[in-house]
Amino acid sequence: MSFQYEDDYKLGIQELHQIMPQVADRYNDFTGVCFEEGALSKQAKELIALGISLSHRDENCVRYHVGEALQKGASPEEVWETVNVAMAMSGGMIVSQSVHWVSETISMRNGTPQ
Repeated sequence: MSFQYEDDYKLGIQELHQIMPQVADRYNDFTGVCFEEGALSKQAKELIALGISLSHRDENCVRYHVGEALQKGASPEEVWETVNVAMAMSGGMIVSQSVHWVSETISMRNGTPQ
């Protein structure tokens, strides 16, 4: 199976550049700085971006950042551990908030304060 995520992303940026060149240029400059080597390695930043992309359910970004992470030296095991952390965080949010939100809503519907 062949994925064209990088080409699709580039085509989207090119189209944005034709419509709003200043915005596209500023966006590219901003993201470029964000992913530069710093206190965190480029590889670590790609793994963070992967986790966020998974949480946002952004398929193009997931595919893009998996590729970038691997290209920057991440192992498949590191990518999968990132997936596991994203699952834990997304599931944890559901666990931590759902009981409160659901209980509160049921209580409000029944006319009983919590």
